[in-house]
Amino acid sequence: MLGVGVQTWGTEVGALRGYWEAIDELGFTRIAYGDGLGHWTLDGWTTLGALATLTRRARLGPAVTYAFDAAAHHPSWLAKRAATLDHLSGGRAELRLGIGAADAETARIWTGYGIAYPDPRVRIAMIEEAVTVVRALWTGEPVDHPGPHWRLRGATLAPKPVQDPGPPVWIAAMGPMALAAAARCADGWEASYLTPAAFGTRWAVVHDHLTAHGRPVASFRRSVELDVIMASATDLAGAREAFRRVRGIPPDHPLLETALVGDGATIAARIAEYAAAGVTDLMLGFADFPALGMLERFAREVLPSFARPVTRRRMGPSA
Repeated sequence: MLGVGVQTWGTEVGALRGYWEAIDELGFTRIAYGDGLGHWTLDGWTTLGALATLTRRARLGPAVTYAFDAAAHHPSWLAKRAATLDHLSGGRAELRLGIGAADAETARIWTGYGIAYPDPRVRIAMIEEAVTVVRALWTGEPVDHPGPHWRLRGATLAPKPVQDPGPPVWIAAMGPMALAAAARCADGWEASYLTPAAFGTRWAVVHDHLTAHGRPVASFRRSVELDVIMASATDLAGAREAFRRVRGIPPDHPLLETALVGDGATIAARIAEYAAAGVTDLMLGFADFPALGMLERFAREVLPSFARPVTRRRMGPSA
């Protein structure tokens, strides 16, 4: 069984409310919302708080959030925000961290806002150290951390998260150094827009690192982010073209190779390929968002074959 989550974005509050409620009622495992300074989202952590009060079942968290500069975000604030989301949602929070893209344009955008964007090796080290800080703060005990990037002295966090020992921590990673970091410190790893074969190649790398560090392989979650274009054979060409126009990509763009395209049976067969490659969770973006057509059709035709029940970590004394 797979965990099947839905990625959301956008700034139309009314549409988001209806979409989140539908995701929750239809039985999807988790809901993510973007966290960043782009014009296509609201403030991520503020919005997740609203999402927590509108849903009852699905697990919740940022698509990814960042910890490679104190402005985006300091791990002490991340620990507090994730713990708050855990309380607002009754123990359904997850913390998903991103390494950040390697291209020059991404660096230019971050620095344009006055936020440092170190080289990949430094970003990875800062995020891995941030995981250590966040988990230490979640214990509720005083934290002294004289690290190379983050320094805390006698810091405490209250209230502790509802989940014990805290929300699951995911790292989104694609490159070799980032994959190794995810295997060392995270509860789960997420990749974006890979074919089953490409995912399997990276999973083999993560698997080897987990084994080398003596970490359990079976309980380590691994997710892939994909687009969904649900359409019958007669409507497929038009649906693909509409998706391509919205994304602003050419007809031969690699993104189209990874999208789940077709009717329910076709998409289910493709998902089975991802499961065989090692995927335990999917994070899906539906091409007609914020309309509900594809989401509801997927829930009818595909979800019953793959979805696993929504689970929660053990609740701590504060639950």
